[in-house]
Amino acid sequence: MTDVTPSDPNEQTPPPAAPPAAGPGGNPPPPSAAPPAAGPGGNPPPPPAAPTYGQPPAGAPPAAGAPYGYAPVPVDSQGRPLAEWWQRLVAFIIDAFIIGTVYWILTAIVVASSVGSNSFTGFGIKYWIVELIVGLGGVAYFAFLEGSARGQSVGQMALGIAVRDSETGGPINVQRAGIRMVILYPWMVLICIPFVGWILGAIASIWTLVCGLSPLWNPGQKGYHDIAQKTTVIKVR
Repeated sequence: MTDVTPSDPNEQTPPPAAPPAAGPGGNPPPPSAAPPAAGPGGNPPPPPAAPTYGQPPAGAPPAAGAPYGYAPVPVDSQGRPLAEWWQRLVAFIIDAFIIGTVYWILTAIVVASSVGSNSFTGFGIKYWIVELIVGLGGVAYFAFLEGSARGQSVGQMALGIAVRDSETGGPINVQRAGIRMVILYPWMVLICIPFVGWILGAIASIWTLVCGLSPLWNPGQKGYHDIAQKTTVIKVR
Protein backbone atom coordinates (compact mmCIF):
# COMPACT_ATOMS: atom_id res chain seq x y z
CA MET A 1 0.00 0.00 0.00
CA THR A 2 1.08 3.55 -0.79
CA ASP A 3 1.13 5.96 2.05
CA VAL A 4 -0.99 9.05 1.42
CA THR A 5 -0.49 12.00 3.65
CA PRO A 6 -3.81 13.58 4.44
CA SER A 7 -4.07 17.25 3.57
CA ASP A 8 -4.21 19.80 6.27
CA PRO A 9 -7.82 20.95 6.57
CA ASN A 10 -6.56 24.42 7.66
CA GLU A 11 -4.39 24.92 4.49
CA GLN A 12 -5.96 27.44 2.08
CA THR A 13 -5.80 27.08 -1.70
CA PRO A 14 -4.69 30.35 -3.50
CA PRO A 15 -7.37 31.77 -5.74
CA PRO A 16 -6.76 31.55 -9.52
CA ALA A 17 -5.14 34.59 -11.17
CA ALA A 18 -7.61 36.98 -12.78
CA PRO A 19 -7.44 37.10 -16.59
CA PRO A 20 -6.09 40.38 -18.08
CA ALA A 21 -8.74 42.93 -18.86
CA ALA A 22 -9.71 43.12 -22.49
CA GLY A 23 -8.63 46.16 -24.47
CA PRO A 24 -10.84 48.34 -26.67
CA GLY A 25 -13.03 46.30 -29.01
CA GLY A 26 -12.55 43.16 -26.99
CA ASN A 27 -8.96 42.72 -28.15
CA PRO A 28 -6.32 41.54 -25.67
CA PRO A 29 -4.32 44.43 -24.19
CA PRO A 30 -0.92 45.22 -25.70
CA PRO A 31 2.13 44.01 -23.84
CA SER A 32 3.52 46.54 -21.46
CA ALA A 33 6.47 48.50 -22.88
CA ALA A 34 9.86 47.83 -21.43
CA PRO A 35 11.17 50.68 -19.30
CA PRO A 36 13.68 52.92 -21.10
CA ALA A 37 17.29 52.06 -20.61
CA ALA A 38 19.06 54.17 -18.05
CA GLY A 39 21.49 56.78 -19.34
CA PRO A 40 25.02 57.38 -18.11
CA GLY A 41 25.29 57.41 -14.34
CA GLY A 42 21.94 55.67 -13.93
CA ASN A 43 19.98 58.76 -14.93
CA PRO A 44 16.97 58.41 -17.22
CA PRO A 45 17.70 59.17 -20.91
CA PRO A 46 16.86 62.69 -22.12
CA PRO A 47 13.73 63.13 -24.27
CA PRO A 48 14.31 63.21 -28.05
CA ALA A 49 15.18 66.67 -29.34
CA ALA A 50 12.58 68.46 -31.42
CA PRO A 51 13.52 68.76 -35.13
CA THR A 52 15.11 72.06 -36.07
CA TYR A 53 13.92 74.19 -38.98
CA GLY A 54 14.82 72.67 -42.31
CA GLN A 55 15.54 69.21 -40.83
CA PRO A 56 13.30 66.13 -41.05
CA PRO A 57 11.81 64.76 -37.80
CA ALA A 58 13.77 62.00 -36.07
CA GLY A 59 13.08 58.65 -37.67
CA ALA A 60 11.14 60.16 -40.59
CA PRO A 61 11.96 58.65 -44.01
CA PRO A 62 13.66 60.99 -46.52
CA ALA A 63 11.23 62.74 -48.84
CA ALA A 64 11.33 61.94 -52.52
CA GLY A 65 13.00 64.54 -54.76
CA ALA A 66 14.68 67.52 -53.10
CA PRO A 67 15.86 67.08 -49.50
CA TYR A 68 13.59 68.32 -46.74
CA GLY A 69 13.81 72.10 -46.36
CA TYR A 70 15.93 72.53 -49.53
CA ALA A 71 14.89 75.04 -52.21
CA PRO A 72 16.29 74.11 -55.65
CA VAL A 73 18.21 76.80 -57.57
CA PRO A 74 18.68 77.15 -61.36
CA VAL A 75 21.79 75.35 -62.61
CA ASP A 76 23.66 75.00 -65.90
CA SER A 77 24.20 71.81 -67.93
CA GLN A 78 26.92 70.73 -65.48
CA GLY A 79 24.79 71.26 -62.36
CA ARG A 80 26.53 74.51 -61.33
CA PRO A 81 24.38 77.35 -59.96
CA LEU A 82 23.63 80.21 -62.34
CA ALA A 83 24.66 83.75 -61.51
CA GLU A 84 22.00 85.99 -60.02
CA TRP A 85 20.86 88.88 -62.16
CA TRP A 86 22.00 91.41 -59.58
CA GLN A 87 25.51 89.90 -59.68
CA ARG A 88 25.65 90.42 -63.43
CA LEU A 89 24.42 94.00 -62.99
CA VAL A 90 27.02 94.90 -60.36
CA ALA A 91 29.77 93.31 -62.48
CA PHE A 92 28.62 95.44 -65.42
CA ILE A 93 28.76 98.58 -63.29
CA ILE A 94 32.33 97.81 -62.24
CA ASP A 95 33.43 97.16 -65.84
CA ALA A 96 31.60 100.27 -67.07
CA PHE A 97 33.41 102.32 -64.42
CA ILE A 98 36.78 101.04 -65.66
CA ILE A 99 36.04 101.76 -69.33
CA GLY A 100 34.37 105.07 -68.47
CA THR A 101 37.39 106.20 -66.47
CA VAL A 102 39.64 105.64 -69.48
CA TYR A 103 37.15 107.50 -71.70
CA TRP A 104 36.98 110.57 -69.49
CA ILE A 105 40.75 110.72 -68.99
CA LEU A 106 41.34 110.66 -72.75
CA THR A 107 38.55 113.19 -73.32
CA ALA A 108 40.07 115.52 -70.74
CA ILE A 109 43.42 115.26 -72.51
CA VAL A 110 41.81 116.14 -75.86
CA VAL A 111 39.93 119.09 -74.40
CA ALA A 112 43.03 120.39 -72.64
CA SER A 113 45.10 120.12 -75.81
CA SER A 114 42.44 121.96 -77.82
CA VAL A 115 42.13 124.97 -75.53
CA GLY A 116 42.92 128.14 -77.49
CA SER A 117 42.52 126.37 -80.82
CA ASN A 118 39.91 127.68 -83.26
CA SER A 119 39.88 124.53 -85.33
CA PHE A 120 36.64 122.63 -84.71
CA THR A 121 37.71 120.01 -87.23
CA GLY A 122 40.91 119.35 -85.33
CA PHE A 123 38.99 118.88 -82.08
CA GLY A 124 36.49 116.59 -83.84
CA ILE A 125 39.24 114.36 -85.19
CA LYS A 126 40.90 114.11 -81.79
CA TYR A 127 37.60 113.28 -80.12
CA TRP A 128 36.88 110.64 -82.76
CA ILE A 129 40.24 109.05 -82.00
CA VAL A 130 39.22 108.90 -78.33
CA GLU A 131 35.96 107.16 -79.28
CA LEU A 132 37.87 104.77 -81.52
CA ILE A 133 40.24 103.85 -78.70
CA VAL A 134 37.46 103.41 -76.16
CA GLY A 135 35.17 101.49 -78.52
CA LEU A 136 37.72 99.02 -79.84
CA GLY A 137 39.47 98.87 -76.48
CA GLY A 138 36.17 98.01 -74.78
CA VAL A 139 35.52 95.14 -77.20
CA ALA A 140 39.07 93.86 -76.68
CA TYR A 141 38.69 94.20 -72.89
CA PHE A 142 35.72 91.84 -72.78
CA ALA A 143 36.91 89.58 -75.60
CA PHE A 144 40.26 88.70 -74.05
CA LEU A 145 39.05 88.49 -70.44
CA GLU A 146 35.76 86.63 -70.94
CA GLY A 147 37.30 84.56 -73.73
CA SER A 148 40.12 83.36 -71.48
CA ALA A 149 40.19 80.12 -69.49
CA ARG A 150 38.78 81.98 -66.47
CA GLY A 151 36.00 83.58 -68.51
CA GLN A 152 35.84 86.61 -66.21
CA SER A 153 36.07 90.35 -66.65
CA VAL A 154 37.32 92.39 -63.71
CA GLY A 155 33.77 93.01 -62.54
CA GLN A 156 32.91 89.32 -62.79
CA MET A 157 36.02 88.41 -60.82
CA ALA A 158 34.85 90.70 -58.04
CA LEU A 159 31.38 89.08 -57.99
CA GLY A 160 32.56 85.47 -58.35
CA ILE A 161 30.80 84.74 -61.67
CA ALA A 162 32.10 83.57 -65.05
CA VAL A 163 30.99 83.10 -68.66
CA ARG A 164 30.79 79.49 -69.85
CA ASP A 165 29.61 77.55 -72.88
CA SER A 166 26.02 76.54 -72.19
CA GLU A 167 26.43 73.08 -73.78
CA THR A 168 29.89 71.90 -72.74
CA GLY A 169 30.26 73.98 -69.58
CA GLY A 170 33.78 74.99 -70.60
CA PRO A 171 35.28 78.39 -71.45
CA ILE A 172 34.54 80.19 -74.71
CA ASN A 173 37.12 81.63 -77.10
CA VAL A 174 38.07 85.23 -77.74
CA GLN A 175 36.02 85.51 -80.93
CA ARG A 176 32.78 84.38 -79.31
CA ALA A 177 33.37 86.59 -76.31
CA GLY A 178 33.95 89.62 -78.57
CA ILE A 179 30.81 88.99 -80.63
CA ARG A 180 28.82 88.43 -77.44
CA MET A 181 29.84 91.84 -76.14
CA VAL A 182 29.13 93.60 -79.46
CA ILE A 183 25.59 92.17 -79.32
CA LEU A 184 25.19 93.49 -75.78
CA TYR A 185 27.05 96.80 -76.33
CA PRO A 186 26.68 97.76 -80.01
CA TRP A 187 27.58 101.33 -79.10
CA MET A 188 31.21 100.24 -78.69
CA VAL A 189 31.32 99.73 -82.46
CA LEU A 190 28.99 102.53 -83.50
CA ILE A 191 30.98 105.23 -81.71
CA CYS A 192 33.87 104.42 -84.01
CA ILE A 193 31.95 106.04 -86.90
CA PRO A 194 33.42 109.52 -87.37
CA PHE A 195 31.44 112.50 -86.05
CA VAL A 196 28.01 110.80 -85.78
CA GLY A 197 29.14 107.77 -83.81
CA TRP A 198 28.23 109.24 -80.43
CA ILE A 199 24.65 109.87 -81.63
CA LEU A 200 24.25 106.31 -82.91
CA GLY A 201 25.88 104.98 -79.75
CA ALA A 202 23.38 106.83 -77.59
CA ILE A 203 20.48 105.32 -79.55
CA ALA A 204 22.05 101.84 -79.33
CA SER A 205 22.19 102.19 -75.53
CA ILE A 206 18.43 101.52 -75.49
CA TRP A 207 19.12 98.06 -76.91
CA THR A 208 21.84 97.54 -74.29
CA LEU A 209 19.25 98.22 -71.58
CA VAL A 210 16.76 95.73 -73.06
CA CYS A 211 19.43 93.08 -73.65
CA GLY A 212 20.82 93.55 -70.15
CA LEU A 213 17.36 93.03 -68.62
CA SER A 214 16.50 90.02 -70.80
CA PRO A 215 17.88 87.40 -68.34
CA LEU A 216 14.93 88.30 -66.11
CA TRP A 217 12.40 86.75 -68.51
CA ASN A 218 14.39 84.35 -70.70
CA PRO A 219 14.69 80.64 -69.78
CA GLY A 220 17.91 79.72 -68.01
CA GLN A 221 18.47 83.35 -67.00
CA LYS A 222 20.07 84.04 -70.38
CA GLY A 223 20.35 87.38 -72.11
CA TYR A 224 19.88 87.75 -75.85
CA HIS A 225 23.67 87.94 -76.18
CA ASP A 226 23.92 84.61 -74.28
CA ILE A 227 21.34 82.99 -76.56
CA ALA A 228 23.12 84.23 -79.71
CA GLN A 229 26.50 82.82 -78.62
CA LYS A 230 25.20 79.83 -76.60
CA THR A 231 26.71 80.99 -73.35
CA THR A 232 25.64 81.14 -69.75
CA VAL A 233 26.93 82.88 -66.62
CA ILE A 234 27.55 80.76 -63.54
CA LYS A 235 28.73 81.22 -59.99
CA VAL A 236 32.28 80.11 -59.36
CA ARG A 237 32.35 80.82 -55.63
